[in-house]
Amino acid sequence: MNYHEITLLKSQYKKYEIKISEPYKIVKSGVFFVKLTILSQSWNILIDDEFGDFTSKNPIFNWFLVLYALETYKESQDVLEWSNEYNVNPVNLLEYYKELATILNEIEAIIGEIDPLISSFDYTLRTGIINALLDEHDV
Repeated sequence: MNYHEITLLKSQYKKYEIKISEPYKIVKSGVFFVKLTILSQSWNILIDDEFGDFTSKNPIFNWFLVLYALETYKESQDVLEWSNEYNVNPVNLLEYYKELATILNEIEAIIGEIDPLISSFDYTLRTGIINALLDEHDV
């Protein structure tokens, strides 16, 4: 089944020449930083990969995880709510959290409003669109 959301994610990935590094600076199991590059600008982004989906074989899913992480920040009221989403100590990531406003503004200036295109409901419940995205290996 073809999903319009996946087509849009692929289109963004190509249009903005997105690159996402392998995980580094692991905070805890499933929570790690990646280096996101859009066109020629780069940022460090904290990812919560609760299902272990991040893989070099599926850059479109990785792009979704980056967008999902940025949306999580946007929707959080404060550092306590945000750190609760990641189940991490806010003190350990306070400097990163403070940088996220600037990071978000810089990324949105390039790609427009952050939108992972797939709901947290679909992601958490592993609905058909997530399964299709997991099977997407063509960029």
